[in-house]
Amino acid sequence: MKKRYATVTIREPKGKKRVEIGHGREHDITDEIIDKWQSLLDTVARIMKIPSALIMRLNEDNIEVFLKSNTRDNPYEVGEKTGLDFGLYCETVIGTQKPLLVKDARKHPLWKKDNPDIDLNMISYLGLPINYPDGTVFGTICVLDEKENHYSEDFIDLLKQAQRLAETDIMLLWSNQELKAKNRQLQQADKTKSRFLSLISHDIRNPVGTIQQLLEIILDSYDKYDSKTLKKHLEYLRDSAANTSEILENLLSWSKNELLEIKARKREINLAELIDKTTENFSQAIRLKNLSLTKSYYSDTILAEADREMMETALRNIISNAVKFTNPGGRINVRVIKKGNKNIIEIEDSGIGMTEQKVSSLFSYDKKHQVTGTRGEPTAGIGLMLAKEFLDKNNATVEVISKPGKGTKFTIIL
Repeated sequence: MKKRYATVTIREPKGKKRVEIGHGREHDITDEIIDKWQSLLDTVARIMKIPSALIMRLNEDNIEVFLKSNTRDNPYEVGEKTGLDFGLYCETVIGTQKPLLVKDARKHPLWKKDNPDIDLNMISYLGLPINYPDGTVFGTICVLDEKENHYSEDFIDLLKQAQRLAETDIMLLWSNQELKAKNRQLQQADKTKSRFLSLISHDIRNPVGTIQQLLEIILDSYDKYDSKTLKKHLEYLRDSAANTSEILENLLSWSKNELLEIKARKREINLAELIDKTTENFSQAIRLKNLSLTKSYYSDTILAEADREMMETALRNIISNAVKFTNPGGRINVRVIKKGNKNIIEIEDSGIGMTEQKVSSLFSYDKKHQVTGTRGEPTAGIGLMLAKEFLDKNNATVEVISKPGKGTKFTIIL
């Protein structure tokens, strides 16, 4: 989550300080804690016999009354906000992270001028900081009086106990939120593990089993095969092993991405070089299917900021689909054009194409996507899902246009 800061004005010693604000939506104070704090403020105000006890919360450009004691002459209202340009008592407490005691602001050279609290006849102040466990700021707990007040040691100790109770509540809330986040991560990891094992059992075991069975047949009848038949079987085994390796690579990349929530490590890469390397990996499959592959770049050096491994994985899966689902003798065109400051990668094939319904669910895992290629090539149904996730992490968008029998066109905008 993006960090948030506020700049508070300090009067003792004079100056300004930028502090990090710790509260956010994920750490909102619960109703149960609010009720507890309300009772705490009312008790403090009653024991000290003062008109106002407050818990203040710091925001980016103001400080607000988060809670107030339900005392008759309390001039403050919950939700009331004041800008950070006055140098309020609480700003000094937050900026110095020390207790502040002002016995009578009217007699104090630093506090008698430009003090909104004096206008409310709140002339004495005692306040302490309230922070999150990591040291970031929540706000303050303070008391104010309409008369000069030296606040006894007992009263100071009472407010310190109230401060500790408030910070303990925040710590427990924080810990609870962290525990919930860890539980969500564990649930996601367990879900990923279950899906991974399911995919492994189905998408790896089946083709490996087929390879094993064919090898046993070959070994049992090895002396009966002529060289042509044997070569045909070996070529099939090679293709099956290559496709199984690709499926396994995708499964490992996907599970690692899901479990570790990998972030893109962007650096300058040459897209033309990356595409050449990726297509080279399919040269044998392209040759065996007698496909025509053409590549067109607006420059031999096309630089972009992206994670090389993620982009390579995304391109590999999209090009792999083009190879698998294009009939023998078909064509695949890859080109890169430039529009403004964007690189547009187009991968277009003359393959079997897809319906609009299938295109709409193309990037989500679905066993219905586990269709075989035009030469029986197996698929796991997660390659394009992985490609989309990796492209998203590199701030790249992908568009798909396809028609049954007319081929498919992938457009990546980076």
